Amino acid sequence: MECGGANAKAMDSLHKSGISDQLEGERQAHLEYLADLLGELQRMAEREGCRKLSHLLAISYAEAVRETHRHSA
Repeated sequence: MECGGANAKAMDSLHKSGISDQLEGERQAHLEYLADLLGELQRMAEREGCRKLSHLLAISYAEAVRETHRHSA
């Protein structure tokens, strides 16, 4: 049980120092970049007439956007 208390204290300390907020901000930026990248790849596949690839990338894009919004709330 002592480890759990130590972990909680360490996480509390990280949060107070702003490190966890910084890491969360980085994660948010990565998710947004990934969504943008997938959206661009989907449009490229569509322009090239790759219907199945375009569809799969559209699904991936939608999931990346969902993750972005989930982590921003």
